[in-house]
Amino acid sequence: MKKLKILILSDYAYAKGGAEKVAITTATGFAEKGHEVKYFSAVGPACKQLMNSKIREVICLGQKDILDNPNKINALLSGIYNWKAVKRLKILFKAWVPDIVHIHSLSKALSWAVINIIHSYNIPIIYTLHDYGLVCPNMGLYNFKAGKNCDLYKPNDRFKCLMTNCDKRNYAQKLWRWVRFMINIYVFKVAKKIDGFIAVSNFIGNLIKNNLKTNKPIKVIYNPLEEIDKNTNNNSYKGKNQFLYVGRLSKEKGIELLLEAVEEIDAQLVIIGDGELMGYCKEFSKKLGKGRIKIMGYQDKSIIEKEMKKSIALVLPSKCMEPAPLVLNEAAINGLPSVVPDHGSSIEFINNEKDGLYFRAGDVNSLREKLQMLKHNPLLTKKLGENAKEKMVIRNHNLNEYLSNVLKFYLDIMNVKI
Repeated sequence: MKKLKILILSDYAYAKGGAEKVAITTATGFAEKGHEVKYFSAVGPACKQLMNSKIREVICLGQKDILDNPNKINALLSGIYNWKAVKRLKILFKAWVPDIVHIHSLSKALSWAVINIIHSYNIPIIYTLHDYGLVCPNMGLYNFKAGKNCDLYKPNDRFKCLMTNCDKRNYAQKLWRWVRFMINIYVFKVAKKIDGFIAVSNFIGNLIKNNLKTNKPIKVIYNPLEEIDKNTNNNSYKGKNQFLYVGRLSKEKGIELLLEAVEEIDAQLVIIGDGELMGYCKEFSKKLGKGRIKIMGYQDKSIIEKEMKKSIALVLPSKCMEPAPLVLNEAAINGLPSVVPDHGSSIEFINNEKDGLYFRAGDVNSLREKLQMLKHNPLLTKKLGENAKEKMVIRNHNLNEYLSNVLKFYLDIMNVKI
């Protein structure tokens, strides 16, 4: 098998979210298989997984992302055109030209301008669709002001999109994001310079295919999972009295909806994650009292798995349409069923009443009903958890399969015969 020179791009050199986690796993996985891999990022510090791997070089610019940059003028400008990233890429390509570039994220720090530079060197570009940034200025298909999903991402609705104040901060931020989006699509023409897209779910793949003017291939490759221990299971649900939430604490993730639902259920809620609603969650927990809500903040994988084994179910109450929540599969690996809204890609990963339950998106009564159902029926919960684990064993979305599928896509784009 041909060994490739692969450049992985990601805003962050650590696993801030799912996209970065997959980027790091992709880079270290290919390096382990003998490919010559370099990792290029803007925001550090570089994590141990990168630094202790066989990756040839980890390049981190030591920048702040757009939101954390104290110099707001610099943030606005670099968010559209990150000169430092462009300059460093040019220096890299003078000494080392990759066979292919795989981009996982660039909207929060690196900027879309880097695609222009890579394209100018005639290097094939693969872009993984972790979010909706190629069709939606705020990248979420979500109106944060109205608290509901938005359908103004279609090409014919650009002006309506401009006139809608949907940003979670203010309309000035929305205007900047809309201008950046229009520059990316119509000036930089980034969609035309990307040679192939990897979709992390059929949902986002179809949405991008139907709304992005491109004739480039879109390949669905599910995010990689760790090896599954087939001999362990979350068998005992009797006597368990906690539900688990893992994710960002923000309005679009539905954490407020979940708190309201749990308030009237005789069960504990364990919250793992951080975000702008941390203060709200703490105040709600204090008001409810009796240790009903346990807020743990950010935790590593081992702690999350420990809490999964103590839980009745994982609850993903998102109001927004998730592209591909990694945590659902991670729960299933641990024999834990999930309760999810009936929209977005969640229904692609969970089968209603077989390995989890759907509730009507945004409906607190529907969510409360499903949680009560699981709490009072441990046999049902046990069955759903066992089915979830069995499904993951059958699907076998392990790292080797993922890397094999990605490599085949690389070679197809490069027009290299295996």
